[in-house]
Amino acid sequence: MKLPVVVPDRLRFLAVLAATLSLLLPFAPGAEKAADPARFEKAIAAYEAEDKTNAPPKDGTLFYGASNIRLWKSLPQRFGKQKPVNRGFGGSQLSDCFHFADRVVIPYAPKTIYLNAGGNDLHAGKSPQRVVKDFQAFVTKVRAALPKTQINYLSIPTSPARWNEVEQVKKANQLIADHAKADGKLGFINFFPHLLGDDGQPRAELFVADKLHFSEAGYDVVTSCIKWQGAMDAFARADATNPPPKGGVVFVGSSSIVRWKSLAQDFPEHKVVNRGFGGSELFDSVNYFDRAVLPHRPRLIVLYAGGNDINAGKPPARVEADFRKFIALVKQKLPGTRVACISIAGNPARWKQVEQVREANRRIEAVTKTDPQLAFINVFDAMLGPDGLPKPDIFVADKLHMNEKGYAIWKEVVGPFLK
Repeated sequence: MKLPVVVPDRLRFLAVLAATLSLLLPFAPGAEKAADPARFEKAIAAYEAEDKTNAPPKDGTLFYGASNIRLWKSLPQRFGKQKPVNRGFGGSQLSDCFHFADRVVIPYAPKTIYLNAGGNDLHAGKSPQRVVKDFQAFVTKVRAALPKTQINYLSIPTSPARWNEVEQVKKANQLIADHAKADGKLGFINFFPHLLGDDGQPRAELFVADKLHFSEAGYDVVTSCIKWQGAMDAFARADATNPPPKGGVVFVGSSSIVRWKSLAQDFPEHKVVNRGFGGSELFDSVNYFDRAVLPHRPRLIVLYAGGNDINAGKPPARVEADFRKFIALVKQKLPGTRVACISIAGNPARWKQVEQVREANRRIEAVTKTDPQLAFINVFDAMLGPDGLPKPDIFVADKLHMNEKGYAIWKEVVGPFLK
């Protein structure tokens, strides 16, 4: 039987047809461009060797992806309670993350995954659509093995070194955000806008000398967004259904604000808005100023933060620096708005940190004395007994947060500053 002779034009037609049909087939990483995961074999093998001697905890939090993950040395300090595991490998793309998931993702059975990759893909010439498809492939693979694991995508960052790629980055981020929303279970942590200054350019202090990778200040931003984006989204939903009044008093800060359930009843003559988010540090109120404070256009901001900073190991000087950043934002975006800062409170659970707390309070009070629009509210002394120790009956069982008696003290001390 003679085989038909295929002419060159027909070959070209068949090749074009095959290429077109391939776009309609289920996507697999590497189809668009030959992947070379072998270049990461040494790094992955090193992780596997480490796993044999120091196995990561099951049900932990896996940070996975490219060099901004690999270089995140402060990860254990920032997320210690979540049992973080760092499995970054510098230069990797999403297809590489897919390829090695069987070896350094699935075996750990993490409770949560934070994936940061895609920037190197765009830098290598891949399209935003390809980035999304590679992410979808990763999700499908992980979900097949770990259906209960929560997967969160950390937005692709911009940087001074790759600013010429910013439009592709924005498009990829938007496509992934849309996909995550449609999926309903995926998380998308969008720290991209927090990396930009008022001029719309990347903030230089957030990057190291190569102008590509994050400095510790950059990791401050990422950490804040991971921890508190959900709280800010909840505030936005609450505001949409029940818009708070403008020109009132916004209370912002950490858990002692969150737990002040009687706030509106304690100050009925004032239009108070509670925008506390428990566990937050002072920098978080800086990072999320535009979402937690600015929309309410308050006449007065009452700020309580700093205790968690000290507990996390930040020195009093850093607390002061972040307070100054907060004030600078108020001056820039809400000129005329007053700020009253409640002193960091002493409590039995953290009494060993009392000298650092006192130093931070002294520094903040000194700043407030330089500007008539600022005030310092000293609740620290009012919460001490005759023995100079925190009154034991004003705290709940954890000896950290206040009960009704504690808030009664705050009501009396804070009230005069709201006028």
